[in-house]
Amino acid sequence: MFLFHNDKKSETLRRELYQLHYKRIYNTCLRIVGNPLDAEETMQDVFLKLFDNLEKLKNEKAFYSWSRTIAMRMSIDRMRKSKPIFEQIDDNLSIADEEETDYELQLSVETIQQELNNLPDGYRIILSMRLFDECEFKKIAEMLQINESTVRSQYVRGRKKLVYNLKKKLIENE
Repeated sequence: MFLFHNDKKSETLRRELYQLHYKRIYNTCLRIVGNPLDAEETMQDVFLKLFDNLEKLKNEKAFYSWSRTIAMRMSIDRMRKSKPIFEQIDDNLSIADEEETDYELQLSVETIQQELNNLPDGYRIILSMRLFDECEFKKIAEMLQINESTVRSQYVRGRKKLVYNLKKKLIENE
């Protein structure tokens, strides 16, 4: 168990925890809130909450998953304030099967992240939680306080929209 007091040792441990985890927590926040400034603010809030509640953590090995869960929840709370919209996409949107295309999908991580950030909030949040944080649909539904079927349909539609946008970008860059 972590033992924290207002001493140099506790301050050093907090600093070490921050250094070990800040990039991961920032990236989790960024994928959900979609804006670097909001992600940084959320990350700072996450660390404040983590440090205020470290004495409640019974197992030091659980810090990773505990901190990720707090980061996702606080990011979702920030997004709730801006009321993300879970949009319908155009039913006529057709996406070629990978077998039908000769395009080689060689995209940078930055390009994929940029296109992910261009998606409507609802799609981006669900895709990020599912793909990057490996959350189950049920957990996403609970955290977002929406139906699991909505999460599944938003995931499928968001993934299709992301693939469509990435293929379109590849065609434009040829």
